[in-house]
Amino acid sequence: MKSVVRYYWCLLPVLLLIACKKKTQEAYLTTVPENRGYQLQWSDDFSGSGLDAAKWYHRYPGVRHDGFNDSNAISVSNGNLFIKVYSDTIGGIVKHHTGMIATKKEFLYGKFEVKAAFVNQSGSWSAFWLQSATMGNPVGNPQQAGMEIDVVETLPNDGRVYQNLHWDGYTSDHKTAGIKTADLGANSGSYHVYTLEWSPEFYKFYVDGQQTWAYSTYISQRSEFIILSSEVRNAAAGSWAGPIPQGGYGSKEHSHTMMKVDYVKYYKAL
Repeated sequence: MKSVVRYYWCLLPVLLLIACKKKTQEAYLTTVPENRGYQLQWSDDFSGSGLDAAKWYHRYPGVRHDGFNDSNAISVSNGNLFIKVYSDTIGGIVKHHTGMIATKKEFLYGKFEVKAAFVNQSGSWSAFWLQSATMGNPVGNPQQAGMEIDVVETLPNDGRVYQNLHWDGYTSDHKTAGIKTADLGANSGSYHVYTLEWSPEFYKFYVDGQQTWAYSTYISQRSEFIILSSEVRNAAAGSWAGPIPQGGYGSKEHSHTMMKVDYVKYYKAL
C-alpha cells in the first residue's frame, strides 16, 4: 500500500505540470499575447485639434459608391477622430458625404490595433482595414500583390463583427475569405478594441482581447496602408448594408451615423 501511495505522490508533479501547460495553451488561444513580443512603433491618439497631415491623407476624394468622400466628413476633437456620414440637398439632389483616410506610411507584419465605436444606419458601413498599393497585381500571387485585410467591418442594426480578406482584385478574379462573429455590440456606439496580428505565416484577429479568427492559407508579404472609412451604397446597387434612408442621414450637425476612434496603434514584432 505504501508503494502505491508513493507512486501517486511521485506522479503528482507531472500531473500538475500537464494541467498548467494545458491552461497556458488555452489562455494563449483566447487572449492577445502580452506586448513583450512587440514594440510600439507608430500611433495616433488624436489629441490635437485636426487630422495630423504628417500621418494621414484623405483617400479617394470624390464619388465613392453612392456617397462622396469629403474631407469635411472628418474631424478631430476631445481626443477622438470622427468620420460622419451626413446628407445635404443641393439643387433638389440629395448628396451623401462620407470619409476615408489612410496612413502615409506603409507597414509590414506586427500588431495593429484600434479602439473605436460605430453607429451605422441603413445603407452605411464602417471599417478599420489594411490594403497594399498593388492589391490584385499580379493576379494569382496575393503574397506579392498584397491583400485587403479587414480587421473590423460593421453593418447597421447588426452587433456582429465582420473580418474578411480579399485578394486578386475586385473583378472576375476576386477571391475572399472571412467570418462574422456573434453579436458583440459592435454597432452600439460603445468602444471596443479590434486587433490584428500579422506575421509571414498567419493572420490572427481579436475583439476585446478574445481571438475570433485565424487564417494561414495566403498571407501578404508586402507592406500595406492602414485605412479608416465609412461608406454608403444603396441596396439597389448591391449593398450589403441595406437601402439608404429616404432623405438621407441628416445634416452634419445632426447626423448620428458615425465612426469614432480613440486611437490607432502599430506594434512591430521583436
